Amino acid sequence: MPGHASHAEHIPIRRAVVIGAGGFIGEELSAALKRTGVDTACFTRKVGFMPPVGLAYCLLSADVVFYLASSINPLLGEQHPERAQADHRLFAELLSRLATIQDPPTVMLTSSGGTVYDPDVRPPFSEVSLTRATSSYGAAKLALEEELSAYSDTIPGIILRLSNVYGPGQRATAGQGVLAHWLRSLHEGTPLRLIGDPACTRDYVYIDDVVDCMHRLLRPDRSELLATWGNPLVLNVGSGRRTSLAELADVVRTVVDRPLSFEHVPSRGLDRAHVWLDVRRARDAIGWRAQTSLTDGVRAAWRAAVPAPAGRSS
Repeated sequence: MPGHASHAEHIPIRRAVVIGAGGFIGEELSAALKRTGVDTACFTRKVGFMPPVGLAYCLLSADVVFYLASSINPLLGEQHPERAQADHRLFAELLSRLATIQDPPTVMLTSSGGTVYDPDVRPPFSEVSLTRATSSYGAAKLALEEELSAYSDTIPGIILRLSNVYGPGQRATAGQGVLAHWLRSLHEGTPLRLIGDPACTRDYVYIDDVVDCMHRLLRPDRSELLATWGNPLVLNVGSGRRTSLAELADVVRTVVDRPLSFEHVPSRGLDRAHVWLDVRRARDAIGWRAQTSLTDGVRAAWRAAVPAPAGRSS
């Protein structure tokens, strides 16, 4: 069953910075780091990390900077290209300042395994598959990757191309998170919105497995890892399994044990037909693979989404 595992054996670092700590992944990662005794500085949209000049002390003294911040998702990327441009400028400025440090921290950037690969390539996509963005969101993620790659002689870098991350605590935001939207609809008693072809596939990976991958990268031989696999090190982070929307609906139906009603709407046009990641490099490089089954993960998310009955605690 999914749950919080102990990662202390993987953590030789003392200080970390999480930029984007207010998001779904950032909240879980920050909590996990603190549980394992890592001195963690957390920055959100309300708590900025970039002073007018120089760097904050926590950035000067950090071993690792996790960069999860983004003001766009796939839908907002199409609607607000200026936000992607602002995100890029902020990340570029951070890297330019970190590059002035004698021993800069490792920068771990989260990217998108679902939007950066060339859709003409047959999945599963590996880290050496051709990249070609067909959406503003994918282009923005590739631009951040290229920015980090430009500092390969100065800054140790890791790029995590995440598939569809889900789990307890995920908010149903506009344009992202089909499972979170479905579970909210079930709680509210409204039809589940199914966008596009039910046969389209995604690679769903549970939040705890993603955090576990990040922890496994906090190892004393990070420099050797990058020397072997390249700087920046690029890793796909997914379940390595493809699941259609129809199959996801079957899992949800089994977990909630009730009939489901759907509202079918046309594809948005920006969505890929199939997203499926080859995750063998993560296994070979750091011994990681996702452990949580889709059924167990959906069950944990459902339990977190449904309030406990009166008089009982969960």
